[in-house]
Amino acid sequence: MYKPTHLSLFAALVVDTLVASSPITAPHLQRRQGIDCTDPNAITSGSCWEELHLAEYLTKWNQNRPICTTIDGTLQDGANCCAPNEIWSTCFIRLSIGNHGYNCVNINEGTCPNFQVGASTAPEVRYLLGTMYSINNFFSNWNGALPYATLSGLLINQPLILKIDPIQKTNLFLSDLLTALTAGLSFIAAPELSGLAGTAASALVTGLQDAPSVAKAIWPSGTANSQPEQLANLDSYLSQIDQNFTNEITQGLYTIMSDVPSFNGFASSGQFSGPNNLSLPADSDILALGLRTFILTSAMSANKWSALTRDDLTMADVASSVPGSGGFGCTFDANNICTSPDKTFPVFYSNSTARAYELVLEGAGPDPTSFIKEIINKQWSNLEQLFDGAYNCSIAPGGSGIGKPLNLFNGTAVDFA
Repeated sequence: MYKPTHLSLFAALVVDTLVASSPITAPHLQRRQGIDCTDPNAITSGSCWEELHLAEYLTKWNQNRPICTTIDGTLQDGANCCAPNEIWSTCFIRLSIGNHGYNCVNINEGTCPNFQVGASTAPEVRYLLGTMYSINNFFSNWNGALPYATLSGLLINQPLILKIDPIQKTNLFLSDLLTALTAGLSFIAAPELSGLAGTAASALVTGLQDAPSVAKAIWPSGTANSQPEQLANLDSYLSQIDQNFTNEITQGLYTIMSDVPSFNGFASSGQFSGPNNLSLPADSDILALGLRTFILTSAMSANKWSALTRDDLTMADVASSVPGSGGFGCTFDANNICTSPDKTFPVFYSNSTARAYELVLEGAGPDPTSFIKEIINKQWSNLEQLFDGAYNCSIAPGGSGIGKPLNLFNGTAVDFA
């Protein structure tokens, strides 16, 4: 007999002179079919990170780069060098394009453009410059997208508290909000994330997995943001989103651009070295959807909402009233919610995953059927994001994310935080 899985629904993301003088010799490259990483006119490819051995190239460059004895950036013998306290990425850019004004350390300052280099520039240099630009562009757009999303969160917070958290059971970690706004998106099954925004979120998660130092810079332990806070007090925090999160995002970018191992780890998937512009639109609802779902599921988890999931039933099976069929004897509406007059808990069927979820409430609270419909009507989330996203964050293989991305599930239960 099939045993349904119980889900806890808590969902709470070198100019030519450098090439000529570089002590690094480009290794012999084995060209992949259809991809020429050495062609300056070809479309870039993420696979070139490995094919060009960019991590090894950059590591050796960093180890062998000469340090200037003078402030103006040249050794007495005329060789290129880095200033004594110059960040590696800033030096690399300066020696690549001969400009002292560029750096990719800062967010939204216009100092990290999409660098253009000559055809004779080494392909390793061209790809590393492009990767620096892509990472800086992602962090800058991430920071720019936060205010729009948090405004959306402000609009639902108090109505949600009145509906399911009137006696203030919900505590959440403020640091988890930033995760919900980015890394958590990669675990959420939503149509809005089928394009580059979803790819960007996945690239962020992969980068953080491969560069723990960056994750620690963005989410440092022992800070005020790592302490629990009442949901009722969230409004004041969300209204100061720029001050609260910009520093963390900036610190993450600084770690990448100032530490070669962190850069290599974060970029190692190659996703920031390909042709896609991995950014999160400032005026889209994607981040807002992630934040609203985080707030909603945090409150649901604290107030003992959960779900039983079945992945062995079709929609017809779910609606069936035949004894022994495993069905619920219910009727579906246009939102794939199946209800029955003699059933307390509604069932949602996800077309994306062919999975059925029975929403369950342990204890007192609003009527489950009315509540699940209110989630849709008030746009607190969409049901595929809510249920499939929670499943992806806990039970699905690889759902643990970067350690504690959203706690969308606790243990084997779909958890709403």
